[in-house]
Amino acid sequence: MPNDPMMSVSGIRGIFGDSLTPLLVTRIAYLQTKDASLRGSPPKIVVGRDTRQSGSALAAAAFRGIRSAGGVPIDIGIAPTPTTCFAVSELGAQAGIIITASHNPTEYNGYKMVHADGRLYRAGECEKIYAAFRQGGYPSDAELLASPETAQETIDAGLQHIDRICAHVDVKRIRGANIRIAVDSINGAAGAVFPRLLDRLGCSWVGVNTLLDGQFAHNPEPRPEHLGGLKTLLRSDPALWGGFAFDPDADRLATIGDGGVAISEEMTLVFCLRNLLGRVKTNVAVNLSTTMLIDDVAAKFGIRVFRTKIGEANVVEGMEQNSCLIGGEGNGGLIYPAITNCRDGLAALAVIIELMATTGYPLSKLSGEWPTYTIVKSKISLQSLDPAAAIERLAEKFKGEPIDRRDGLKILLPQGWVQVRASNTEPIMRCFAEAKTEHEAEGMAAMVMKALTT
Repeated sequence: MPNDPMMSVSGIRGIFGDSLTPLLVTRIAYLQTKDASLRGSPPKIVVGRDTRQSGSALAAAAFRGIRSAGGVPIDIGIAPTPTTCFAVSELGAQAGIIITASHNPTEYNGYKMVHADGRLYRAGECEKIYAAFRQGGYPSDAELLASPETAQETIDAGLQHIDRICAHVDVKRIRGANIRIAVDSINGAAGAVFPRLLDRLGCSWVGVNTLLDGQFAHNPEPRPEHLGGLKTLLRSDPALWGGFAFDPDADRLATIGDGGVAISEEMTLVFCLRNLLGRVKTNVAVNLSTTMLIDDVAAKFGIRVFRTKIGEANVVEGMEQNSCLIGGEGNGGLIYPAITNCRDGLAALAVIIELMATTGYPLSKLSGEWPTYTIVKSKISLQSLDPAAAIERLAEKFKGEPIDRRDGLKILLPQGWVQVRASNTEPIMRCFAEAKTEHEAEGMAAMVMKALTT
């Protein structure tokens, strides 16, 4: 049905009050708790949420579902996604729930499932819960609604997350570097933790959109074209070393250069690898849509890059399969299991600040160390498009070129690459193209987008 929520490896996403309701969340929480009871009974389930105004109602619905299944709901309140993942493993909980729609528009909300290991559920684990939901494997509404919608414990997990981050960067060096930055947390969950983290690091900051009210001041995707307020702040103060922008649940981090110079969100992972690979040699796993710059990083440090399907859970699985100590996604997501077993914008912030302190370079100079590529990101609604049929048409049209069919269709061309795939989080198809010049990237994207619709 049109108002069904999207259910994928990236969790559940829907419009609050339409495709995503408190009752649906209660049912899913019940099923997830029953599944988690196989790992311990009574199962402890950690619940965190971003700042969307619908979040408190959906968290209460999750508490009700957990209690209905005989679980113990632990509330960590407004918390970044990585903080919730950290808390699940740190507290020895059997599972976790994150009420967030990440980068989706404000009318959306969502539900992510966290494994006891502190990682997001993988495709098969998600599908087990979704299948039980479709089969109606939950009690009647009356039985579910008879349970209280309150948590049994309330914990501030942010301080413990900060402790773990600070144990993996050189706090003394950072504090001695007198770094001053700008931050845009889009009035999202990062604001519950990042000020305390920067205080511990001795890093001074100024900010825009740093409230916890869920009023997103711009498009939630932390891309340069959406960060006008942060750019203005950086242009107004030449003493700032650069700017950092989170998405609503803080699993992604983007950077803006000192003086307001635009930097692709793809550079976040490059900066982190530039720092971390200098002290630990490890192969790296990234997704198929991540920038070619990762191959330049690999060449510099003499490591291999393993590419996976899109979706954080797929990257984490690829890291485990290939013994990678670091991984991530090019949309601003560092995965560094020494800190957290998920994309962690707060860890990325600390790692990049450490790089700035070690080199003495602001962000624009760090960015200038690497070749320049351009990634163009387009999308098209699925309302009049069958994604599977569209992919097959493209595969036939480009059958003479090297292609990768693991996730949609990725076409490898002499000037770069272009990938088309159905989104895990919105009813759209995404088209990413990367080349050495903007003209080439836009040309590849336009060619494929035209082929999609003809």
